Amino acid sequence: MTNHSSLANRNPPQFELSQIKSLVKELYGLEGSFTALNSERDLAWLIRNEEGPQGVIKISNAQEPEGIVDLQIKAVEHILEQDPTLVVPPVIPTRQHNAYEWITSELSGERHMIRLIAFMDGRVVENTPEAYCDEYYFNIGATMGRMNAALQSFYHPYAGSNQHLWDLGHCLQLRDMLPGLPEGELRDLLTSTFDKAEHHTLPALKKTRCQLVHQDANDANVMVSHDDPTEIAAILDFGDVAFNSILAEIVTISETYAEGEEDPIRPLLHVAQGYDSAYPLTGQEVDLLFDVMHLRLAIASLIINYRKLNDPEAGTHLEDRFFTKMLFKLNEMGQETVTRRLRDALRFPVYSPIDNKGPQFSDHQEALVQQREQHLGKIWHFYDQPLHITRAQGGWMYSADGTAYLDAYNNVPQMGHCNPHIVKAIARQAEALNTNTRYMCDIVADYAARLTKDLPDHLDTCIFVNSGSEANDLAIQIAQSLSGHQGGLVLNNAYHGCTELTTKYSPESWLHLPEAQYPTQIECLIEPDMYNGTYADHPDAAALYAADADRAIQALNQRDFQPAALILDTAMCAHGVITPPDSYFDRIADKVHAAGGYVIADEVQAGLGRMGTFWGFMGAGLNPEKVDFITMGKPVANGHPLGVVILSSQMMKQFIGGTHPLLFSTFGGNTVACAAGMAVLDVIEREKLVQKSNDIGDQLRARLRQLAEKHPLIGDVRGRGMLVGLELVTSRENRTPAEKETEQLINEMIKRQVMIGKSLPGTLKIRPSLTWGKEEVDFFINAMDESLKALS
Repeated sequence: MTNHSSLANRNPPQFELSQIKSLVKELYGLEGSFTALNSERDLAWLIRNEEGPQGVIKISNAQEPEGIVDLQIKAVEHILEQDPTLVVPPVIPTRQHNAYEWITSELSGERHMIRLIAFMDGRVVENTPEAYCDEYYFNIGATMGRMNAALQSFYHPYAGSNQHLWDLGHCLQLRDMLPGLPEGELRDLLTSTFDKAEHHTLPALKKTRCQLVHQDANDANVMVSHDDPTEIAAILDFGDVAFNSILAEIVTISETYAEGEEDPIRPLLHVAQGYDSAYPLTGQEVDLLFDVMHLRLAIASLIINYRKLNDPEAGTHLEDRFFTKMLFKLNEMGQETVTRRLRDALRFPVYSPIDNKGPQFSDHQEALVQQREQHLGKIWHFYDQPLHITRAQGGWMYSADGTAYLDAYNNVPQMGHCNPHIVKAIARQAEALNTNTRYMCDIVADYAARLTKDLPDHLDTCIFVNSGSEANDLAIQIAQSLSGHQGGLVLNNAYHGCTELTTKYSPESWLHLPEAQYPTQIECLIEPDMYNGTYADHPDAAALYAADADRAIQALNQRDFQPAALILDTAMCAHGVITPPDSYFDRIADKVHAAGGYVIADEVQAGLGRMGTFWGFMGAGLNPEKVDFITMGKPVANGHPLGVVILSSQMMKQFIGGTHPLLFSTFGGNTVACAAGMAVLDVIEREKLVQKSNDIGDQLRARLRQLAEKHPLIGDVRGRGMLVGLELVTSRENRTPAEKETEQLINEMIKRQVMIGKSLPGTLKIRPSLTWGKEEVDFFINAMDESLKALS
C-alpha cells in the first residue's frame, strides 16, 4: 500500500539546468531560455527562443512508471482524434520519432523520462483575476465535459494505476496524516469527512460513471484567451489523469475560487451547468456532488496543512488560500441547501430520496401549499393532508420524504409511471424535432397507421389534438355538423371533458345545480346498473334499460332537438364501474342511429388494454360496426399531452368540405406526442399487457372477493381487466351505500400507503397501472384487509 504521508514530501527530480539544456538540444534540436514552471511531482520548463515559445519540457518523477507516461500521451492523442477542437497540447516527438526518452540525472543518478509538450498560447487563470467569473466556470465545465465525452471510449492498461496524493478514489490512505495535525475543529471535521467517505461517499462514487478523467483542471493548469478571459485556450498537465468517477473532474475544477469568494458552491453551480451541457449528468450524480466536493476540499486542506506543519522546508506547492475556509463554509451550508441549488441550476426535479435510503431533507409542506395556492389558486388535493409527490416509477409514487405509495388511483400513466421506454422515445424525438403537422413527419403518419390497423375499415382516419376533452369536443362537433342535429345523449353521472361543449355532455359537472340550469339540448339515460339499479335483478334488464333511450330521444324532440351524438365511456368509471347487461350498448346504439345520430366511444379510460381488450368498447360488448367515432386521451401517450379522434375518411372529408374547411391543432399530433404514443404501443405489445391486464385483474378481483367473505362492508366486486369497482354497503340485504365508510376507507388506505379513489357514493374505483404484478396485488390486498379491520 502506498504511504501517502511520505508522498506529501514531493521529492521532485534533481537536475542541473545545464544538463537539461544539453539533453533538449541533443533530443529535440532546441535551444533558448528556460523558465521553470510550477509542478507537483515533476520538473517542467517553458522553452523560448527568438522565434517565440517552443514547448514545455517535462521530466517525470523517478517513481513514475513508464506505463503512466504512455497513458498520458495516448490519452491526449485519443482526445484530439475524437474532438480535434479541444485545446489540449500534444507531445512533440524526438529526432528519433519517440514520444519520450529515458535520461539519468547527474545529481542523483536516478532515471527519468523526458518529453516535449507543444506550447499552448494564453494566460494562466491563476494570473488572470478577471477570469474568476460565472461565464468562465461554465466554459471550463463545458470543456471538461467534452473532454470526458471524448475519453469515455478510451482504454489503457495503466488507467487504474496512476495513484497519487490527490486521487479521490484512494483518499483513505491519507488518514495517517491526521495525527500530524493539531487537535481541534479542523482535525475533527477532516476525520468525520474521511469516515463518511469510507462508509458512504466512496461506495456511492463506484455507482457513478467511472472512466479516464483529467482531474486536475485547476486555475494553474487552465489557460484563457488573451482577448477574452472566459474563453478556454488550453488544458495543461495530464499528470493526474486516471480512472475515476466523472465527479472527480467536476469538483477539482470547482475548488478554484477567486480571492474574497464567500459562496463555496458558486463555481460548482456553473461548472456543473457547463459540464452537463456537454456530458449530461444523472440525478444520482448530482445528489452526490455535495459529499464529493466536501471530500475534495478535505483532501486539499489535509495535504496542505500537513505539509505546512511537517515539512516546512519543502514549501506547500499550493497555498491554502481557500480550501480550509471553504470546507467549513460548505459544511455549514449543508447538503440540503447545496443539493437544492444544484438541482435548480441544472433543471432537475426537486430532490427525492430513493426508498428512504437517501438523506431526509426538511419538510416544507406548509410553505409549498401556501405558495401553490398563492400562484395557482385553491386546488383540490384529493386528501385532507395533501401529498407532496416528487418521484414515481411503475406502479408506485414517492413523497418528498421517500415514502412509497402504491398507486391504484391514477389512470393516466397506464403503462406505469415514467416508463423508461416511453421517456426515452420522448427525449429522442424532442432532441431531433418537435413541430406541428403542417410539415411532413414520418412519425405522425406511422403512428396513425399503427393505431388504426386492427380496427374495422370504416375507422381508418385519425385527427390528433391535445387531450381527451378536445377529442370528445371535436367528435361532437363533427357529429353535429354531419347530422344537422344539436341534441345529445349521455348516461347519467357521466364525465366526458371540461370544454364548454363537453361539459354539457358531462352531467357529473351540472347535476348538482338547479334543474333550470341543466343544458336543454342534453338528455341523460339511466345507468344500466346490475347491482343496485332499477332493473338490477330483472331477466330482461338489457331491453328495459335500453328502452330509456326511446324516452330520452322523445324528450329531446319535445324540446325541438334531435340527437347528434350518444357518447359512451364503456369503462363506466363515473358510474361506479358498473357492468351493463349483455347487448345493452348495441341496443342503444341502434336507437341513436335510427334517430339520425352518431355513436362516440370515449376510450379515454377504457382503451389501450385497460378492459382486458385493446379497445374497451369491444370488451364491453359494443359491436365495432356500430361505432362512428373513437376518442382517446390521457393514457394514449402515458400522460404526455395527446388526444385522438378516429373516424372514417369519408366523414372526415365531408366535415372538412362543409362548414369547417380548416381543421388544425398546432400542438395536436406533434412529433414528440406521436413518439410517446408509438412507444406506448411498443410497451403494450412487448410486455403483453392486454393479457396481463386480464390475468392480474382477475387475481385482484378474486382476492377482493375473498376479503368480502370476512368483511361484510364489501357488497359487490366487479370490473374487467385492470379496472375494478368495489361497492361498499351498510346492509348487503338492502344494498345500502356506505357513503361515510367509503371516505373513511380511503383515509385508512392512504395511512397504509395505498392511493385509491371513489366514484359514486359508496363505490371505489381501482385503476392500477397495467404493469402491476403479484407484489402489488399482495400489498394492496393486505392494506385493504387492515383498513377494513380498522373500520369494523
